[in-house]
Amino acid sequence: MISGSLSSFFVMYKTIQRSFFLTFFTDQCCFKMATSTSTPTHPPVRISLIAGRYLVFDIDAVMVLRRSFGLCGVLTGTMPQNPTQNLFLSMPQELRAEEARLVVDRGAGYVADEAGDHLRLLKEMSSGVGEKRREGYLRELREKRVAAKRLFDEEKEAVRRMHEGKRGKGKKKVQKVEEGGGGGDSLFETATAVQPAPEEALPAITPSTSNAMLDPAGTSGAIADENLPEPSAFYRELNKRGYFTTPGLRFGGGYSVYPSDPFKFHAHYLSSCYGWDEKIPMLDIVTSGRLGTAVKKSFMFGAEREEEEGGKKRGEGEVRMFCVEWAGM
Repeated sequence: MISGSLSSFFVMYKTIQRSFFLTFFTDQCCFKMATSTSTPTHPPVRISLIAGRYLVFDIDAVMVLRRSFGLCGVLTGTMPQNPTQNLFLSMPQELRAEEARLVVDRGAGYVADEAGDHLRLLKEMSSGVGEKRREGYLRELREKRVAAKRLFDEEKEAVRRMHEGKRGKGKKKVQKVEEGGGGGDSLFETATAVQPAPEEALPAITPSTSNAMLDPAGTSGAIADENLPEPSAFYRELNKRGYFTTPGLRFGGGYSVYPSDPFKFHAHYLSSCYGWDEKIPMLDIVTSGRLGTAVKKSFMFGAEREEEEGGKKRGEGEVRMFCVEWAGM
């Protein structure tokens, strides 16, 4: 099988193009630089590490990650009464390990050992050390209860006014019938509904998360950065240039690459990452190029140049990328 490395592609370019009808475009033509960089003005995003999975439970944090950092993640929540549904999923959002590390490296959030942290906080509450935090937690529950009761009363009052308006119109019609000499009970007359008295209290609100137990100003349970997996330079480069990525298994690649939010665009590329001197079988390039063209995408592959002593830090070296299209289809 013919094979080669990324560093030898410059020599093989013309031969491959004539033999397999491939069109290569360098990364200067395939990519655009991110137009702006945003400074974080939001509280740190808490990423919960549970059973080896990186989960985000706060909807505001999910919005920040998507808008400011181009991180989509995957929604994994399902409805308790319909656990087999898989069309519309909800919170929590699961991030890939490299996405979680990227958030930490940019200073926008931290990864927390959720199970150990919650056990520690519960022990503090029961031992009296966290009495102040416990009071704040209960106070937040009471505030949610009052807000829910206020909203319930407002909706109930709006319904009552609507029914009063309908009853007023009905009384006017009855009065006209009596003035016309109809008299008596009508077969189609509707009885006036009796509105029940408003309830004095509502059932207590059961919180869906226990985030209120955590210190909002701190990074409770944070895991050291060196214990988190390092993202590849290939992924860092895509994110730095403003591209959104999702898992690319459905299209036969490592990533599906979008020019902007996946809600607005289809994926433009399916991509795979190789080592700088890794031998790449030509059959893989041909099949990936044909597969990408078949699903109306370009196949992108790239690598990071290995750094010599005294060079840059890991993950910040030169990254070269190529796009392949099958021109014979």
